Amino acid sequence: MKSTKIEFAVAGAMGLALVGVTGEASAAGFMLREQSSEYLGNSFAGSAARADSPATIWYNPAGMTMLHGHQIAGSLTWIAPQARFSGSSLVGGGPGGDAIDDAAVGSTFAMFDYSKDLKFGIAVVSPFGLRTSYPANWAGRFQGVASAITNIQVNPNVAYRINQNLSIGAGITGSWVEADLSQATMTPFGLTRLKGDAYGFGWNVGALWEFSPDTRVGIAYRSNIRNGLDGEMTSLSLGGFKLADINADLTLPGTATFSFFHRIDDKWSVMADAQWTQWSVLKSLDVYTSAGAPVARQDFSWRDTWFFSLGADYVWSKGHTLHFGAAYDMGAIEDAQHRGVRVPDADRYWLSTGYTWDVNENVRLNLAYAHLFAPTSDAVSTLGDGLVGNYKASVDIVSTSFVYKF
Repeated sequence: MKSTKIEFAVAGAMGLALVGVTGEASAAGFMLREQSSEYLGNSFAGSAARADSPATIWYNPAGMTMLHGHQIAGSLTWIAPQARFSGSSLVGGGPGGDAIDDAAVGSTFAMFDYSKDLKFGIAVVSPFGLRTSYPANWAGRFQGVASAITNIQVNPNVAYRINQNLSIGAGITGSWVEADLSQATMTPFGLTRLKGDAYGFGWNVGALWEFSPDTRVGIAYRSNIRNGLDGEMTSLSLGGFKLADINADLTLPGTATFSFFHRIDDKWSVMADAQWTQWSVLKSLDVYTSAGAPVARQDFSWRDTWFFSLGADYVWSKGHTLHFGAAYDMGAIEDAQHRGVRVPDADRYWLSTGYTWDVNENVRLNLAYAHLFAPTSDAVSTLGDGLVGNYKASVDIVSTSFVYKF
């Protein structure tokens, strides 16, 4: 009976992950951080050291050794960004409007408590996503009209406690990514669309060091994942007429996370995070036909980025915890010449808060909100359309999640 219950719970959790697995980037580049609403309340400070939720399976698998009992968790997040372009181009056209679409992102986690020192877990998440859309006749239509990147990753992990201070964890990742891009062209084919998908694989490791029951540090590394996209180029102006089979390489960046957590007393806890993302692996997106002829090229030349956050928890009564956080999120785009219309990235500043209710010893509910501020960022096209202007952007995020132990 217990085995059946575990299998049912895991299946249900994995099903939840498929609710809203696409999203709009709310971190540097087209990264999505919103795998946990509980951690969102702290702006993800201490993400690799908290080890108090099944979400640690993704952020640092070594943290599973601090969890007891079989557990599942699911999170659903609504991301509402705004990015409005103001400017003009040599080819004319209307304004871009709010270019970034609202979207939902889901994640799920399941942990099997094999023994006191050995744990197994699986995370099903969407760590990268992109949704931008402009009117077909807008001023930057020759750079992009619609863009969508969807990524789903399945990440099984194992954790083992070596001694009373040190725990380690590791996992492998299966990744599916789909890219769907359209733009106007000065050819008889008019509005063209490039669409392809791919599977890739990666790995991750983590460690957790407990100085005491109240103080710990965590480190975690997640590898790059190279995806060889295969798909088609079609003409939307000609009713979806197929122009060619295409292929391209898209590399998703690796990350390294350093986290700290300290419980001051029964009421207060503080935490911090520093995460490095290797966006420099994304030099360009080069699309070729199956015969090897170049079709399109998107120059990125992005830089590696850092994300720094500080957070605090306050237990205002038994079973009720408030979360607070602030963060600085460095943008992957260094100058206006590389700020494309598909990903109008810029630095971001986070403020967040959240609430956790421990309903009983087996059920926990979480609610969180974050607002991201972004300074006005310039965009200057190096193409012949002469697009010049700037973006004003902000993001609102609302997230809810549950944890169930059995």
